[in-house]
Amino acid sequence: MIPIALLVSLEAVRTEVLSAMPDAPVVDDRRAESATMNKVRGFTARTLRRAADRVEPTPALTYG
Repeated sequence: MIPIALLVSLEAVRTEVLSAMPDAPVVDDRRAESATMNKVRGFTARTLRRAADRVEPTPALTYG
């Protein structure tokens, strides 16, 4: 008799090995981001960029 755990593990190993094949299907693991989240990220990036420019201006403005 073959224990069920052996059958399950063999199937898992076979799936893992075949996933490395060149013709394996590609699955995107990331969730789709909402438009609202993209807007929030853009706003945050612009705000942080402006704050960084005020704290440390470009060298052309300080050494020119």
